[in-house]
Amino acid sequence: MDKKSYNSIPSSTTPMSGSGGGGGGGGSSELNFKLTLEGLQKEVKSLKTKLDNCERENKDLKKSIYDLTIRYDMVSHQLGKGTQKPFNIDAVFGAPQTPEVNSNGTDGHSSIVSIQSPPPTLTSNVSDERLLLTSTQQRNSNKKMDERHFFYKFTLKGHNASVYTVDFSPCGKMLASGSFDKTVKVWDVFNQREMATFNEHTVNVSVLQWNNNSTEILSGSYDKTVKLWDLNSNKLISSYNTSGFILDVKFSPIDNNIFFAGNTQNHVIGFDKRTPNSIIVLENDALINSLYVFKDGQHILTGDSLGKLKVWDSRKGNKINFPESFHYDGCVDGLAGSFSNSANNALVDGSPFEIGPENRPISGITMSSRSGGGSAVGGEDDGRFLAVNSYDNVIRVYDRSKVSIVSHPYSLAPMSLIHSLTGHKNKNWPIKSSIYVGKDYNQDSVVKRTLGVGKSMNDGSKSIIDDDDDDDDDEQPDINQSVLLATGSADYNAYIYDIGFGKQSGKVLQKLEGHTDRVYSVKFHPSEPILASCSADNTIRFWTPKKKIFNN
Repeated sequence: MDKKSYNSIPSSTTPMSGSGGGGGGGGSSELNFKLTLEGLQKEVKSLKTKLDNCERENKDLKKSIYDLTIRYDMVSHQLGKGTQKPFNIDAVFGAPQTPEVNSNGTDGHSSIVSIQSPPPTLTSNVSDERLLLTSTQQRNSNKKMDERHFFYKFTLKGHNASVYTVDFSPCGKMLASGSFDKTVKVWDVFNQREMATFNEHTVNVSVLQWNNNSTEILSGSYDKTVKLWDLNSNKLISSYNTSGFILDVKFSPIDNNIFFAGNTQNHVIGFDKRTPNSIIVLENDALINSLYVFKDGQHILTGDSLGKLKVWDSRKGNKINFPESFHYDGCVDGLAGSFSNSANNALVDGSPFEIGPENRPISGITMSSRSGGGSAVGGEDDGRFLAVNSYDNVIRVYDRSKVSIVSHPYSLAPMSLIHSLTGHKNKNWPIKSSIYVGKDYNQDSVVKRTLGVGKSMNDGSKSIIDDDDDDDDDEQPDINQSVLLATGSADYNAYIYDIGFGKQSGKVLQKLEGHTDRVYSVKFHPSEPILASCSADNTIRFWTPKKKIFNN
């Protein structure tokens, strides 16, 4: 008999020791069971107590690490570029021995200092007297910290899978997130709590957008549907089936009843809530990976899988009308036919616009707002800066300042490339970006100030900064007068760049570390310098350079 068959024999077949032993053995077994159960309950209680203690210790340790990180960030910015290593924080705060200066340092203006210090610890009491610096370092420490330096604030947790997309409400009080766990969640930003969860999608949620008055959310999914959610009732308003995976959705900036979706069947589909049996379809020759609706609500910018930007006039799209009594469970755009030359009639002059000779697929397009404060929201003019993410580890930033006065107001032809941003990793990953425009940003004054100290303006294909004069000016940049671009990255970080024609324009300002997996998307707040980043680690992290925005 093998082991398996032996284990399958019921215990009732085991021979008994005697006829009278059954009852006594049963009572003894019950007593042993009770004793064993009580012992296990005591052990579980003891383990719970230990677990609570471990959680408290873990919380205290995280706070110590956070405080340590803040200390390091502050000191590293005070000292500027030095030789101190990130983990050796006490080397900065430690009481120094006699400084060693170079041969030219006898006059007190030394530039090299060797500081002896004790081994680093997580907690230590630091007094101002311990921070002894040379005259050069003192001048650096007197500078204000760069106001554009972002600090980690808190993490939102609740999704059970990768968080793929996030979007702030135009009112700035809420954040919507879409996840691979098939849900859409709504968060109270300032109180850091979950407000609602929508779970009608059957596959990954790929994209989100709020309407212009922050009362409805549009979501797209790989289940090929576009769904509209009402925040007042926390219910699904309507759902639309399409022929392909939804890759982007956008509301009209002038009408909350109208919205658009781009999908993997090369279609841009226009919907109107007031006429659910009528749609407009624009047929492309490649996947529609990203959309932007211009301020008139009629012209649409698309980025596709062939690496081309195109501007469409939605009024010239294919109109499909269904009878009111007609019920169709299939994809609404499936009756539009296939791409043909007639579709070019809907394209605006200057389209298509190729971002490069290799025609790398475009994963995302981001337009700045013309007036200051975060990303473009409904009713504002179209911005000057257009950022294009593609699958080659490069974000291309274009200047649209001449578009409005040359040719068609939505033509792409007058655009000029001003930056090719590198440093992040987005090859083979659909990483999204966001642009922040400071509320006091004035592009003319920034350019004049920069031209006074840097290189002269050229044809726009290169940055206008002078690389040799980056750190000479004592005046620190003001975030309210800056234009920043943030992007996710496949290397588990988010990155912030200056793109506003300042002295550091085109450079990485900061790498935001903290996520433990790919950062799929980032989004700036519509009015404040607040950044939300979402990741494959199932979390959303918040960053800001300001101290008193959130309740914590």
